[in-house]
Amino acid sequence: MRVLYLAAIVALVMGALLLAIALGGWFLFRWAIARVEQGMSGSSRSSLLELFFGLQTIRLEELFLLLQRTAHAKPAQHPMGSPTRIHWLDEFTWDPATLDPPAISRRARVHLEVSLGPRALRPLTLAFPVVIAPMGYGIALNRVTKVALAQASALAGIATNSGEGPFLPAERAFAQCWILQYGRGPWDHQDETLRIADMVEIQVGQGSEAGTGIEKSIKRLPSRVRQAMDHPTRKFHIHGGFPWPLPAVIQRIRRINPEVPVGIKLPASNHLEQDLALMLQWGVDVITFDGNEAASSSSPAVISDHFGIATAEAIARAHRWLVLHKRRQDVSLIAAGGARSASDIATLLALGADTVAVGTAILFAATQNQVARVLPFYGPSRLVFAEPSLPRRQELNLDKAVESCLNWLKATQSELALIAQALGVDRIQAVSAHHLVARTDRAQHVLQLAQVQHERLAEWIGHVRLMTDHYATLIPILTQQWAQLSRWSF
Repeated sequence: MRVLYLAAIVALVMGALLLAIALGGWFLFRWAIARVEQGMSGSSRSSLLELFFGLQTIRLEELFLLLQRTAHAKPAQHPMGSPTRIHWLDEFTWDPATLDPPAISRRARVHLEVSLGPRALRPLTLAFPVVIAPMGYGIALNRVTKVALAQASALAGIATNSGEGPFLPAERAFAQCWILQYGRGPWDHQDETLRIADMVEIQVGQGSEAGTGIEKSIKRLPSRVRQAMDHPTRKFHIHGGFPWPLPAVIQRIRRINPEVPVGIKLPASNHLEQDLALMLQWGVDVITFDGNEAASSSSPAVISDHFGIATAEAIARAHRWLVLHKRRQDVSLIAAGGARSASDIATLLALGADTVAVGTAILFAATQNQVARVLPFYGPSRLVFAEPSLPRRQELNLDKAVESCLNWLKATQSELALIAQALGVDRIQAVSAHHLVARTDRAQHVLQLAQVQHERLAEWIGHVRLMTDHYATLIPILTQQWAQLSRWSF
């Protein structure tokens, strides 16, 4: 009996409590509605609407950068490159094969292999036209991430790039095709390092930082990176511009490692044709244009947001210039910046690139199913970017990262083959600008730049037709003259 009595009391108390909560919630809701109505009808400067209207005049990312500048009195930085407001590669779509030519069966083999540096004694051969973008050990990525990318690239049959950081022996050991970036930092210029490279790329600048240098406190660098510096100081510097004469550097590389391709990487500029002319004079084998969509760790926002031209436009212009000057077969083009998927890669190939570098996409792939290690106090970049010290529980799992990167690369390879089959071609090199359809006027302009080969063919056909017309006029005259001459007897 006592138990029932207590149960009844508890039920009454709970009921009263629920009723109070319901009534309180109702009155709170009415009060909130009244306050919102009052605020909306009052002065905008005395309500939360000021924040609402204020955010309409400045984007959240710009507000974030503004607060950075206010707090530190230094140039603001993006954690992983600029937000892309105009993504050129989304402005193209594909023209599918129908009757002539027809699409190719998905069982048919598509040749995806590509070689970089056609004039080199030992061109760099890839299983499909993708390379891992340069991201330096210690100044950008941590050791585990660099090793994971090297292993995944070897298993996929493509190349990885050292980036501007110091030499990492484990990366070279695992990489099947290793591109050494000859940077502006205080390392990686030794003869021994140059000799073991499969290709050497001279880094003049990049899309997200132009040709400016990098300055970081050495406290932010891993200990092994500090040890690799020739002259350790309180700050780490990468020179602005290129500190040595480029022709002399190219000659030195060829003297030490004469068989491999030598390339130059530079930001995509509006005067790239002038840059092309100079690089061809120097005998460069591979040219990489880094568009303004390219990302970089802690890049200056004022540079990455407002400098350079798009990767698609740069590649189309470079391809056109090389074709018109009859030098297209002498040099390979690498497109860097903005490629997120197989369709983006294929689009850049169609516009004139021989190979496409991927960076941000492969880093996101590396962190799959591992982001929970650092959330909610840190972002995913903590798993891949270099830190002076990192708790073991926040380190990237190497095996999982390799598997995830390899899966992404295999899927990209399969999708490139699928795109070629849907276009009715059995070689990825056969994909060209005439397979693309522009969605906007801006994209149509880029497409016309890349269609230079078809323009030259049309021009040649026009000359042949003109000659045919002239001969059609001339033949009756010659026939008549021959008839007149045949009447004379000699």
